[in-house]
Amino acid sequence: MQFKKAKEILAEKLKEYNIQTVKHLRKPSKGDFINRLAYQIATGKLKVVKKRNFGKTTPGKLIEEFNSVKLLMGKGSESPDAVIVKETSYIVEKVLSPQELKFPHIAIDMSFFNLLKGREISRLLNQIELTYGTVKDYFTPENFFILDKEMKSLSALESFFHPEIPFNIKTEIPENLEIIVLDPHGAKTLEKGEIDADTVLVLGGIVDHGERLTGATREILKNVPHRKITYKGEITAVSDRINELAKILCDFLTLPIIIDEAVKRNLTRQGKLKIVKEKLQKNTLKVNTEKGKERILPLSIYLSLKKEFNLADFHFPKEQNIFTDLKLLKTP
Repeated sequence: MQFKKAKEILAEKLKEYNIQTVKHLRKPSKGDFINRLAYQIATGKLKVVKKRNFGKTTPGKLIEEFNSVKLLMGKGSESPDAVIVKETSYIVEKVLSPQELKFPHIAIDMSFFNLLKGREISRLLNQIELTYGTVKDYFTPENFFILDKEMKSLSALESFFHPEIPFNIKTEIPENLEIIVLDPHGAKTLEKGEIDADTVLVLGGIVDHGERLTGATREILKNVPHRKITYKGEITAVSDRINELAKILCDFLTLPIIIDEAVKRNLTRQGKLKIVKEKLQKNTLKVNTEKGKERILPLSIYLSLKKEFNLADFHFPKEQNIFTDLKLLKTP
């Protein structure tokens, strides 16, 4: 199923309370801070007070408009209908509750943590931090956790996230949740119809520079469904970075798009290059000319790649040697 982001749900609830313009009286946090505001409001850490109950409010500057609701901050010319504050003795509007923020969970499995080397551990911890931020930008902090049955990674996590680990570490997944492991070797491509608010999407906590652990994801929770993320049926272009996979998942689950489009939205230069290389291998021909053997690429393939990836020119600056010996051939 498709989900609304936390801030989209917040906007709907604010409009139900006839609040079209709201002013935040504190500095914004990192990331999509409006989405993070939604969680803080739902849990009561921040409170919404209507203008008539707050008293005098100064106009603010428009920071962002989300689902027809305006968020103001600082000094400006727009007058708010309500304010968002931390501490208050005023009458507050309970616009949002935690029960209204129901989303799938994204977990990182640490089964292979002991097999990782120093540099790999450092990169894994960085990717965990980025993944946690991504989940907060779409869902809530409670929708992310680390799965570590033997707590192998606890010491490293405590050191990296000092003074406090900001997310949960679980030794097992609650029985009421359905589990899907994201696995490049999964039998099927992930579909929205498989996912609801009681689903946990598990990513392997593997950063493997020497490809020592190729295929290890197959061993994670072997008795539950394993699904792959693909682009046009292939895994070639799909990143193996955990935080980038999480971003693909979040876009896929919150936008009216198929998995191909979610992957394409998040393609890196390297990902595009992988696809182009594969296309070249499949579609180039070697022909004899007056200059000797030359590689020929049909013009239609060239134009379709340019259009598909919105390329200004058919090359990448660091990979020119791959393309410079190609010639285009107009096909009838």
